[in-house]
Amino acid sequence: MTRSSRRGCALIGVLATAVLLTAGCTTTVDGSAAADSSPVPAEGPGSDPAAWADRVCGAVLSFAVPATSAPDFSRTSDLPAVQRTVSSYLETVVRGAQQGQTRLAEAGRAPEPGGDEAARRARDALGKLEKDLGGAKTTVDAMNPDDPAAFMATLAQVESKVSAVTPPNPLGDLTAAPRLFRAAEGAAQCRRLSALATGAPR
Repeated sequence: MTRSSRRGCALIGVLATAVLLTAGCTTTVDGSAAADSSPVPAEGPGSDPAAWADRVCGAVLSFAVPATSAPDFSRTSDLPAVQRTVSSYLETVVRGAQQGQTRLAEAGRAPEPGGDEAARRARDALGKLEKDLGGAKTTVDAMNPDDPAAFMATLAQVESKVSAVTPPNPLGDLTAAPRLFRAAEGAAQCRRLSALATGAPR
């Protein structure tokens, strides 16, 4: 065998080995890759932070929407009508605070611990609003339209009390949980709540 023949045989051997190795590396397995079948939790760690934030902000909107829709009765001198209007407004806001507390309880555990604390604070704030505004409604219902001076004095006190109420601020409380805060900034209900915040009673 000539030297060139020996080199040719050696080259063929190397190529054959390479083919075998390549074939071994590309061996296929029947079937397809299985996707992770574990469902995303509805609440708690691993759940969607944007969905959770949307639920919390939606709960607070139950109060914020009626609270920022106060009637304008400044152009009427009909005191019984003013009394009915203010009483109805306060009743609607109190009911909104109650509904908000219920919805917060149903929002579920937050994806991160800081969110649970924010939801608790919002729920406590709505509970205080329910009590304070419920008391204001009782005062309004007891006013006597036949005594205009006393009526207007009491109404002014009620307005002052309502304007001093501090509304829930779940977005502000979420700053301690940056991931949830970023999710809340993009959540539709939270954006709506932010737009209403400046009009809520203070």
